[in-house]
Amino acid sequence: MSQFSDFNFSGIKAVVRVDFNVPLNDKFEITDDTRMTSVRITM
Repeated sequence: MSQFSDFNFSGIKAVVRVDFNVPLNDKFEITDDTRMTSVRITM
């Protein structure tokens, strides 16, 4: 299986969909954003 890090995206744009599967309370508010805040995004 290919890994995302195996591809060279230099000079091109890529759209990536990420499902963080964060926990929500009964009002659909995020109760723990650790998964989202720990991601490093570079452009």
